[in-house]
Amino acid sequence: MDACLLTVLIIIVIFVVGFILLIKFGRKPKFLCCIPNRDVANYRKEAVSRLATRGYILKEKENGNVFVQKDVFSATTLVFKQNGLNVDVLFIHSNSNAMLAAFIICFFTIWILAIVLALVADSNSKSFRDNDLTSLLMGYATGRICPNCGRPIPMDALICPYCAKQLN
Repeated sequence: MDACLLTVLIIIVIFVVGFILLIKFGRKPKFLCCIPNRDVANYRKEAVSRLATRGYILKEKENGNVFVQKDVFSATTLVFKQNGLNVDVLFIHSNSNAMLAAFIICFFTIWILAIVLALVADSNSKSFRDNDLTSLLMGYATGRICPNCGRPIPMDALICPYCAKQLN
């Protein structure tokens, strides 16, 4: 398999795995606060009412979560859970954080890919130039290799033109 193709596949796998991990762990609810001695249903209604009167944009979800938005760039999802006699309020980062992280991952992945491909291309070009083109341009017949340096040499050479080893 071509080294460039293998490199591209490895970078794509790293990007996909990183993106999946970002989405999976970035969307995990995190603790915000604890409200003592309250019922989750009553407190949720009270919190939604309090947020609505302050002008926040609210979207209640089917699973009981509440999306709270202040403006275009400030938003989060609230999760309400009963914890014994208390209500735990958790939050989930908005998608904008996940999209920013995905953009950063994509940006660095593309740069890493570009650097690796440039190094591979340079190495292949050097090998092509040193091994194939030199012997063709200098008129060397293929098939004879210097036992000391391993480069192709003319069939009639008595001394290697590269390492100056005396040949039989």
